Formats: sequence, structure tokens, C-alpha cells
Amino acid sequence: MSQKHQNRKNKTVNLSSKRRRIPIFVSTFILLLIGIIAIVGLFLFYRPSKIAEPVVLKQPIPQQKFVPHYALKNFSRQAQSLQELTGFSVAKMSEVDIAEMNLLCIQNLPGGYGIDINRCLARLDEWAKRVQFETERHLYRVTDPRFAEHYHHSETYYRAEMLLQVLQEDCGVKYNPERIFNVDFTNSKDLFIHGMIDDSNGGTCASMPVLYVAVGRRLGYPLYLVQTKGHLFMRWDDGKNRFNIEGSGNGISSFPDEYYYTWPFQLTEYEKQSGQFLVSLTPAQEFAAFLATRGHCLYDTKNYNFAGAAFSYAMKFDPFNLLYPKWFQLTSRAMCTPENNPQNLCPNE
Repeated sequence: MSQKHQNRKNKTVNLSSKRRRIPIFVSTFILLLIGIIAIVGLFLFYRPSKIAEPVVLKQPIPQQKFVPHYALKNFSRQAQSLQELTGFSVAKMSEVDIAEMNLLCIQNLPGGYGIDINRCLARLDEWAKRVQFETERHLYRVTDPRFAEHYHHSETYYRAEMLLQVLQEDCGVKYNPERIFNVDFTNSKDLFIHGMIDDSNGGTCASMPVLYVAVGRRLGYPLYLVQTKGHLFMRWDDGKNRFNIEGSGNGISSFPDEYYYTWPFQLTEYEKQSGQFLVSLTPAQEFAAFLATRGHCLYDTKNYNFAGAAFSYAMKFDPFNLLYPKWFQLTSRAMCTPENNPQNLCPNE
């Protein structure tokens, strides 16, 4: 063996000897540290499952478009009388519950005496909870192949239909059959929502959409009232989903805007372009519509003075509506007939 090779061997032996000379307490410390790290890691990253058996879906759930979260909303009273409410500004009307507006307009009308408005509002709150329960309980129908086609694969349409279905089937909301072919504005129960709250009278197209919207808004639904000539319906519009809802009969129907060009009455081209019909009403315009309905009830019961006041306030809250000035003038003429003005106090036209 050469001297060079012998030196390399001796160097290797010397290094091995140095490794074996590491103190025992150092190696013990290193092993202990490794053990502690392993225990901490096991504690932090291991989570035993609380479910003994894995959950297996019977069928895959398809991806759905984003749908806003709907939650119950509470409304507080803003006015105690119709006189107080008519003193509100147009802007402040956005703070008022549509049901409160509607119910305050029945004061001193035939069929509206002795109505407890607070009780009616509380009942609407109860109905909203009932609708919410049934809607969430059957939400699976939107994706279930047995029902999805019926609801157009749309959660918004499903919610709208369930709103009407629960109110009609469980809460007794219905159309007054006597008003189907016999239009009559002398009974406020046919015109305002109190005729359907704990009352067997039923409503009409003047009141049923209002009740649906009132309950729907308590659920957070983006519902609006819409007018066409001689008819009132509602619309769902959340900025992405927009469809009309017809619920004055049994169940629910949905028609495009063009349907209402000829039903229930023909709209002229001027009326189509006027911006008065087939637009979603603002809260102030909703209140104006209720005041006008009040005016019709007072007019048909020959209370022309109060009817004129109702139409006058309607013009305040919806100054661009073309019908309210005409009805106000018609009421003024009725007040000035010899029968209603025996002392000839009306000015000459």
C-alpha cells in the first residue's frame, strides 16, 4: 500500500472517530426534539371525523347561478292615520310598508270601519314566516328532475310560485267570485287587503297583488306593483331576473309586457309611450294608486268631497299620471250638479 493511500485511510478513520464522539446528551436532545415536533404536528393537522360513515349523495347537485340570500324583514309603523301619511314627502314614502299604506287608505270607507291595522300587519308577518318555511322546505324541487321543468329551472320563479301557492292554499287568499263579472267599488273589502286578512270576503286585482307584494317584501323579494289600463299585477325584478306575475286568479301565470297591450283593455300608442303603464311603481306611486282606489270607492258611494281630496293627494304623489287629474275633474263636476249643489256654490265653468 502506498504512503498516499495509507494517509487517506487514516484520515477517514479519524473523521469516523470524531462522529462517534458526539456527546450522548446532544443526540438525546435531538431525538426528543424530533418527537415533540411529530406530536405537535399530529395534534394540529389531524382531525378525527365525527361521522362514522361517509355521506354519499344519491345524485349530483348541478351548479346553480348565484341567487341572493333572502331573509325576513321587519317593518315598523310610520304613521298612525291617513292624514299623517299624506303629509309625508315623496322621498319618505320609500320608508313606509306597502301594507301600511294600503290599510290606512280604508279609514272611514264602507267595509273598513273598526279594522285593527296593527293586527292585520301582524298577520302578514305570520304569513311571511309560513311562506318562508314552506319555501325552504321544498327548495329541492328547483333541481329535482321531477319538478325542475315546472319551475323553469329557476329558483326565483319557484319562490314566486310558492309565495302565491301558500297564501292561496294555506292562508285563504282568494278572488271574490261576486266581482268576476260584477265590478263594484262601493265595498272597500274588494279593493284593499283587509278583505283577505281573516275575512272570507276575498279580494280583486286591485288588492291581491298588493297583498302578495306586501308578504314578498317581508321575505326580501324584489317585487313591484305594475299598472296597465284597468288592471294591477306585480313584477319580480332583481336586476338579472325580470318577469311579470299574474296571481289574481288561482295559481300563478306569467305574461310578457306585450300581453297587457290588449288585455284587459287596448292601449293606444300614446298610452304605450307615456310611461304611465307597464312600469314598476315607486313607493310614492303605489300610495297614489291606493289613494285613487279610495277615491273611486268614495265617488261610487257619492262622497264626492272626500273623493276629490283623495284624487288630489294622488296627484301629489304621482304628478305625471294622466288619469288622476281627469278623475279629479270628474268628481268636481259631480259635486257641482244641482242635486249635490242646491245652493249653487260651485264656480261657473
